[in-house]
Amino acid sequence: MNLPYFIGNAKTAIDGKGRTSFPRELRRQLWPTEGTEFVVARGPDHTLRLYMLPEYVKFMAEIDAFKDRRQADKFRKQLDAIPVEMDGQNRILIPKKLLDYADLTTEVVYTPGRGRSLEMWKPERFDAQTSIETDEDLQSFNDLYYQIGSTEGLDEKR
Repeated sequence: MNLPYFIGNAKTAIDGKGRTSFPRELRRQLWPTEGTEFVVARGPDHTLRLYMLPEYVKFMAEIDAFKDRRQADKFRKQLDAIPVEMDGQNRILIPKKLLDYADLTTEVVYTPGRGRSLEMWKPERFDAQTSIETDEDLQSFNDLYYQIGSTEGLDEKR
């Protein structure tokens, strides 16, 4: 499956050294050309972003296109991006500074990010951000669903 994005969420443990398994269900979605090297960086809302290398290159090009060079340079430094590699046991080592930023201690949820990237969330924060518990949550979900891609939504736009 060579989709331009990932599908599905997965939760894995983080060991005392800061290593976490790259989830099998997401590993199966890696392209043969992507290899075992990635870039991990700060993301919004106290998350981390795990980029496949070509996606990271695209992201850097977007930052380079900012008109405000000072802002772009500051943002690039704030990312604290670092290359990581999957070891023989399919684990990646996340630096302590980034684990602290995302408040990741014992578990992490991997979820699709933009393009060929994954977001890494603290499970409790992820559940709080993505749950549909109230009528308002459901209405918001339904509105967006019909607005951007369901069959019914497309029919209504025609």
